[in-house]
Amino acid sequence: MKNKIFLIITLLALAASSFAQKPSVESIRKRLSLGFGVYNDFWMKVPDSINPRTVNQGIDVFIHYGFPLDKKGHLSFFIGGGIGVHNFYNQSLLGVGSYNIYKKDFSNVGDNQSFFYNVPAKFNGKEITLKKSKLSITYLDIPFGFQYKATNKIHGTLGFKVGWSINAHTKYKGSDLEGSGYQVVEKSLKLRNIDNIHYGPYAVIGYKWIGASVFYQISSVFDKDLGPQIYPISVGLVFTPF
Repeated sequence: MKNKIFLIITLLALAASSFAQKPSVESIRKRLSLGFGVYNDFWMKVPDSINPRTVNQGIDVFIHYGFPLDKKGHLSFFIGGGIGVHNFYNQSLLGVGSYNIYKKDFSNVGDNQSFFYNVPAKFNGKEITLKKSKLSITYLDIPFGFQYKATNKIHGTLGFKVGWSINAHTKYKGSDLEGSGYQVVEKSLKLRNIDNIHYGPYAVIGYKWIGASVFYQISSVFDKDLGPQIYPISVGLVFTPF
């Protein structure tokens, strides 16, 4: 599947270049667009034992370069680059294998498998209060697709996005997990079993420099058989003022 995605990107880029005439400096400037998006991730197939937060805010920035496919410039093919951050807020902790801070029995979990487990109300006689726990992943993305711009400045985009994970971490804020009673902030920077690649289709419909967007991630956040097969559907707003 991943090899096919790379092949599709290459073929579409070559096809678009065959429509394009040699651009001038001015036309290059007009074909470039710089923007950003804000969205909420709705996480699908989350285990029943996990309590996800409804609001999982994320953000991305991107640059596109368009190749006109008709003389009036209504339809174009574009390819570009971007960086996107996806967050999964929940009331749980992330463990690997049978290891967990509270030494609970997870004998049904494989030795190298990642999993979420809930924080108990008390540990070592001390109350445990969880204020925030999240999984955050940053991707370097390559978006590409087709855009149509009508004469009334309404525009629509159908595209596909492939991205590589460049950062993945968890962040916990609450009572000391060892039960000391202190309030702490802990960050884990090295996570296992995160799938290095994510991909999926997306669409935008808008007017002038603002639009509504949706991204449907086909791939799971964790490697197959090595973690919960959860994935986000991102719904938000896109702004392209430049």
